[in-house]
Amino acid sequence: MKWFLSALLTLAAFGHAVVRPPQSNAGQTEQYTLRVPNEKQILTTAIEITFPSEITVSTVNEKDGWTLATSRDGQGKIVGAIWTGSLAPAASVEFTFAARNPNAPVTVEWRVIQTFQDSSKAEWTGSQGSPTPASRTVILPAR
Repeated sequence: MKWFLSALLTLAAFGHAVVRPPQSNAGQTEQYTLRVPNEKQILTTAIEITFPSEITVSTVNEKDGWTLATSRDGQGKIVGAIWTGSLAPAASVEFTFAARNPNAPVTVEWRVIQTFQDSSKAEWTGSQGSPTPASRTVILPAR
């Protein structure tokens, strides 16, 4: 039964914008990876992520073939990033960034919007179990 549930969860996550790792420790600086597949038959032209308020992003890495723009709040904290480029149908792309986790356990939500060549969007911002769930990372107690 466990194997079946694991396989089902893996299949459910396929095709969604996902931030990894799915778990990290409180107070730790983590290298996160955003993976976005293109399931449409047209190009993906932009990927936008809103960083959870609980974390502090220190570095957003550029990606060859993509243009990066970050957004900051009034205190200069990085609160989002947009990569603009070209992702072919049936391909996927990964973007990386470093962030310091909050000092207390919490589940953070990564809201991602994928824009396509025809200006349509896939908004990976929904609740768990929805057709377009936001990726989540469980921040565990510090070790």
